[in-house]
Amino acid sequence: MPFWRRKTRLPDLLLVLISLAYPFVVYFGLMRFSPLVVGAALVAFLLLRLLLQRGRRGGARPETGLYLFILGAVVLLFLLDQLLAVKAYPVLISLSFAALFGYSLLKPPPVIERIARAMEGELDAHAIRYTRHVTEAWVIFFLLNAALSLWTALYASLEIWTLYNGLISYLLIGGMFGGEYLLRQFVKRRKAG
Repeated sequence: MPFWRRKTRLPDLLLVLISLAYPFVVYFGLMRFSPLVVGAALVAFLLLRLLLQRGRRGGARPETGLYLFILGAVVLLFLLDQLLAVKAYPVLISLSFAALFGYSLLKPPPVIERIARAMEGELDAHAIRYTRHVTEAWVIFFLLNAALSLWTALYASLEIWTLYNGLISYLLIGGMFGGEYLLRQFVKRRKAG
């Protein structure tokens, strides 16, 4: 079943909303609680995501490995530096997406090709090449986003970290989606004409 037709369960929706609001949750959480408390809440959140993911029908999914990686990295970082562990979550998310998209280039079909096939059906050779290039572009995007997010976690104030990870990175993702959509329309028109 295509991903946009799947029924969304309330716990899944809440976890997505918490993930999107995470930088603001951290910002306001650190005003009232120590990094230890906020970090423990992050670990509990990740465990809940992992349990919900594993509880779905269909057995193990690729996302399960990503959640395990993120959980393990957060716990390891937590032992070294509690505040960095809390601020590293967006870095780990971007690295996970880069790994997922990159792995799909090594083990085709690439992620974007899968999405395109689910939306449009069969693809010609030109479209397959295009989706591969878009997947490559997303890998680069997520690596750059991870690098900027890491910089904010290590060197910027909590306010700058929150601004980048809670707003600017989402605007950049939206810009990437929008730019790719416009490029795709141009490529389709050029190919048709």
